[in-house]
Amino acid sequence: MHGRYYSWMIFLSAVVLIVFTLMFIRGEMSPEWKPYQLEYRDLAIANAKDAEAKKAAMSMDIEVKQIYLGGLKRVDRCTSCHLGVENPAMAKMPLPLKTHSGPYLKDHSSDKFGCTVCHNGQGRAVDMKNAHGLGHDTHWDLPILPLKYIESSCASCHDAEMLKTNGGSKLAGGEVLFRERGCKGCHKLEGVGGVIGKALDGVGSQPVAYFPMKNIPGEKTVYAWMKEHFDDPRNVVATSEMKSDFTDLETDQLTTYILSLHSEEIPKKYRRHGKGLDIPNTGEYLYKMYCGSCHDTGKDSVYDEVFKRTIPSISNPSFLKTVDKKYLKTIIEEGRAGTQMTAWKSAAAGLTDDQIDKITDYIMQDKPASASMGFDCGPYKPDVQHGEELYRVRCVSCHGKKGEGGVGLNLRNPVVQKGASTDFLAITLRDGREGTHMAAFGVDGAGLSDENIADIVAFVKTLSTKK
Repeated sequence: MHGRYYSWMIFLSAVVLIVFTLMFIRGEMSPEWKPYQLEYRDLAIANAKDAEAKKAAMSMDIEVKQIYLGGLKRVDRCTSCHLGVENPAMAKMPLPLKTHSGPYLKDHSSDKFGCTVCHNGQGRAVDMKNAHGLGHDTHWDLPILPLKYIESSCASCHDAEMLKTNGGSKLAGGEVLFRERGCKGCHKLEGVGGVIGKALDGVGSQPVAYFPMKNIPGEKTVYAWMKEHFDDPRNVVATSEMKSDFTDLETDQLTTYILSLHSEEIPKKYRRHGKGLDIPNTGEYLYKMYCGSCHDTGKDSVYDEVFKRTIPSISNPSFLKTVDKKYLKTIIEEGRAGTQMTAWKSAAAGLTDDQIDKITDYIMQDKPASASMGFDCGPYKPDVQHGEELYRVRCVSCHGKKGEGGVGLNLRNPVVQKGASTDFLAITLRDGREGTHMAAFGVDGAGLSDENIADIVAFVKTLSTKK
């Protein structure tokens, strides 16, 4: 019985071995690239302009073509199929025999640069599926770049300033959008930027496994993930707080730019960086880069459906006349703990003291000449318990039962507790904030006396200690 079983196992193993051997021999005898080379040779012979060219075409070896790029630490076999990339006579031929489009190979010859440094894909493969690296079963993190994102590879050697007039306008446009639409307000890049989102250094080189692909239609590639994330962030990452109001062209531009953020360092001899982009270092432009995505113009207080909290009006005249530059600068430097407001000081988000000064001055430029009428809490003996009762009636609907915030600001925040004086809080409570949800609660508003206001302020100052 056992002898028969083992005999069958040996027989089946032999059959499997023979099948795989035949498949291997068939693959070696009829590789995918061979018909292309035979077709190319026939075309080269037929289109030869003289006897010498015809003789050279007839002597062409049918074999794997390999380009060794020691400086780039790459081996490319792409020209085993794409034989006509540098042959003008193949301009009207179909792929893969067609001449490379555009004038790019004039300065980027395949023998010096290969193919994968620009197009991605698996350079050592000699069949289309594995060479292009597409499909979940190829196990290749950098599949061939779709042509609409091909400019992303240009940034490995060239800067955006040079590219915007030399074939890289989509990438350069994405870089401008990244700055001017306030993406750095949430994402850190080269050590500077917000911390709501992930740092983006090297994100263009991240493997497919880094990205959640469940809701990505079509090919599950990093390129498709990027595009879908700009189109509909919360469809891709349910907890994303990213705002998306981009056109289809803008999402393509941003995708191209983000894909250009490689971690791979191209050897210096290949790089052709110019002087770089001339980015304005004005308060207005810095505000746009780091503050505008949340605060917009800063004139109005708006409840944000994504953040689920109110974004305060920081350049509203009614706010500016109650604060001085020192207080506002402290808020920018230290941020607002417990909110999406990043601490922008050098040790946190990377802004220099000079940059924070410029942003502060820009916000303060419309400060009214006349300041708010002062409020001195000193003469009163505040009753914290009474202040809590008034808070429950007047304030809890916006600021929360424990001061945690909602439509109104988080009053437990350390910056509010330590940075906002009792007089500042009292003035805000008395006069309110025009253009925001904050009503005036003084005698000319909701009718609270100064003593009542002092009581509420005294209670607010205890919120940081309450659990």
